Amino acid sequence: MDYYTVAICLQILLLLYFEVTTLVPLYPWNDLSKYSPKEKYTEATVNGLIMIIIIGLFITKIKWLMIISVVFWFIFLLMQLLTWWMPYLTGKHLKQFPKSLYESHFKNTVKFLPPIKDHIIPDAQHNVLQIITLLTLLISSISLFI
Repeated sequence: MDYYTVAICLQILLLLYFEVTTLVPLYPWNDLSKYSPKEKYTEATVNGLIMIIIIGLFITKIKWLMIISVVFWFIFLLMQLLTWWMPYLTGKHLKQFPKSLYESHFKNTVKFLPPIKDHIIPDAQHNVLQIITLLTLLISSISLFI
């Protein structure tokens, strides 16, 4: 299997994983109990449509559209790192993801990482999402040049 095919498979896997963990209660892997059905469906629909468009851009094999796709995956990973890893490592939070939101929505989910002081701990659900996103970004980037 070539890098291009693997990149498409990873992008589809990322989309499916995101959609399942956004819509399907898998406690303690995720905790959807604090989300209304409208919130879940809005997040799944908006982000799912964006991801489908980004995958579509990549599938065209038109280099500049593929580059837009790779840039999107980079931004998607960057936002995850700022949302989860910056607070974990430094204790500083983005306005959009205060510690109170973590406490109410993610505190009781599965964690792999050890605590650092009183900082939030990225949960396993998001660790897996970040690993899939990183692999997607790397393999999609490589496929641009091969």
